[in-house]
Amino acid sequence: MEPFLSQIPNVAILLLAIIALTLILLLVVILQSVRIRRMRKSINRLMTGTGGANLEEGLHRLLDQVDEVKKLQGDQQFTLNRLSQRIAAQCGRVAIIRYNAFGDVGSDLSFSLAILDDAENGVVITSIFGREESRVYAKPIEAGASAYHLSEEEQAAIKKAMTANSGL
Repeated sequence: MEPFLSQIPNVAILLLAIIALTLILLLVVILQSVRIRRMRKSINRLMTGTGGANLEEGLHRLLDQVDEVKKLQGDQQFTLNRLSQRIAAQCGRVAIIRYNAFGDVGSDLSFSLAILDDAENGVVITSIFGREESRVYAKPIEAGASAYHLSEEEQAAIKKAMTANSGL
């Protein structure tokens, strides 16, 4: 071995290069072992709770649960749509106009009450209060209008109910 080293002109530089290369390789080995340790921790954490079952079975079980949740969400969306349609058909727009139908009665005891749904269908109920008698009338409303003649107060009640928020 001696004769081989004597033939190389800069043996010291070669030895320094080999030592530097060895240190660099040692650093790479240390870094790789740290990465492998982290990866093992991650895999161990991923595999905990599987009870000996393999990861594929766990993933299939999770996918089945996701399918069940999607089906449940679809059923809930269907129910929500049905309820929204039913709520739209409910008479949620209500307005009342009070007025004095006759000058000789002292206060606003007469009224017109409009009860409408979102399609502006419903009824307007009018009560006219007088000294001697009181009368109540009900007139159907379809699309915001009635086949019967509407008084100014009834029209005002219908208009007020149409612009009222239905609470949604």
